[in-house]
This record gives sequence, structure tokens and C-alpha cells, in this order.
Amino acid sequence: MLLDQLTFEEKNAFWNIANLLAFSDGKVLEEESILEQYNEEMGTGFAYPDASAIDLTKELEILKASSIKNRKIVYFELFGVAYADTEFNDREKDLLDKICLELSISDAVRETLETSVKTIFDTYRKLGDVFNS
Repeated sequence: MLLDQLTFEEKNAFWNIANLLAFSDGKVLEEESILEQYNEEMGTGFAYPDASAIDLTKELEILKASSIKNRKIVYFELFGVAYADTEFNDREKDLLDKICLELSISDAVRETLETSVKTIFDTYRKLGDVFNS
């Protein structure tokens, strides 16, 4: 929803971290769908990287230099990747905790962003149920 506001370098870092997060739980069907939507939204056409080769520290360093607004956008959208299947495993939780800490996102802002993602996704799921019934 907001990824078009990022610079190309921020988009690339987001893309790599999003893939690392998406493939961390071994379930990728819902995550791949949202990743494709994000790739289209960013207008980038990024290829799927080998998640095992992604250097999270390097990608976070790029994002730490971003504005606080862009760091919040990144966290919001990354949480969306993790929430796509409505389940969180320990690896996803650990990654999100690290990302939030490294991007200097306060607990209050984090809670607001996560609640907003859940509300948006749940609304889309309910609408899908209505349209498909």
C-alpha cells in the first residue's frame, strides 16, 4: 500500500527481508501472493532471492539510514508478510522483534502498526467470504 514511497535501495532491502521473513516458516502460499502484490506495487520486478543467502544485518543497515516514516512503512508491510497466513512461528516472531528493534520502532507504534495490518487483512478476508458466498 505504501511501498511506492521508498527509494529503490529501500525497496530492494525491503524485498530481501520480506523474502527472508516469508520463507522462514516453510509455508509460502499466502506469503508468495502478497510478495507478488508488493513487487507489482513497487514497480520493481525483483526476482525471488535465495533466502538463505540474505544478509539481514546488511539489509537492516540500509533501512536504518531511512527516514522514520519509511522505517514505519517497512515494518508495517513486513508485518503484513508475516500475517498473510495469520500464524506466527518463533522464527517469524524473532525476526520481527529484531527488525523492530533495529529500525527503532517504539512499542506503541509497533502495536498500532500491527493492529492496523490485522484489521485490514481481516476486513479483506471477510469481504472475500461475502463476495464468494
